[in-house]
Amino acid sequence: MRKGTGTIHSRQRLGLAACLLALLLSLAMPLAPAAARDVSEGASFIDVPLYTQQRNLSCEYASMVIAMGSYDVWVSEWVFDEMVPQSDNPHWGYRGDINGWWGNTTDYGVYPEPLVGPLAQLGFRGEVFYAQGDSSALTTFLDNGVPVVLWLGLWGDQSFYEYAEDGTPYKLNAGYHVVVAYGYDESGVYAADPATGGAVSWTWGDFMWMWDALDGMSMAVWPLVGSAGAAAAEPVCCRSAY
Repeated sequence: MRKGTGTIHSRQRLGLAACLLALLLSLAMPLAPAAARDVSEGASFIDVPLYTQQRNLSCEYASMVIAMGSYDVWVSEWVFDEMVPQSDNPHWGYRGDINGWWGNTTDYGVYPEPLVGPLAQLGFRGEVFYAQGDSSALTTFLDNGVPVVLWLGLWGDQSFYEYAEDGTPYKLNAGYHVVVAYGYDESGVYAADPATGGAVSWTWGDFMWMWDALDGMSMAVWPLVGSAGAAAAEPVCCRSAY
């Protein structure tokens, strides 16, 4: 209907304005690489900010805020609302209502792939990888001062498949959550948790149990080459970590 179309166009204009404002803010702020505060044999830790998600199911967007914040760049999580499409397939867009209840698969969230484009518009690279039980990519990124966003099945493997209209299969897993890994050592993995606004840690065994539930779904985040104040070149780790 005409009224509805006008509302959509208005939202698009507001979304574009928000994106442009966020991009200008990011370009105005320094984009120094995240500094590893402690690196030793078998352990690495990065300084990352703590931040609390603003909606029940905005942990993915909040994790982007944390990851970019580790480079002293601050973007509102609401910017992603207008930049990420809606889709039943979370590999293509946000599934469900961001204000819905956590833990179900109807109001659900979004996987890393739809976040790559918005991050690029904001001056960052999002490198998606699926660890499939191998922690070496995670530890290599952290060794090089790069925060890693992690998709975890807090209830373990509850997965099942649904299919898009074109027959594309996609996995859903009830009870999943997204955090930002900032360190590891022989005891386990350490992360900034947007659900609590604090830090959390797990033993390696518990962590792998949750991570494997979504095939080790992850995304490393760092500034794009050519962004204002960015390093002259992308970290070598991030081209060959896996």
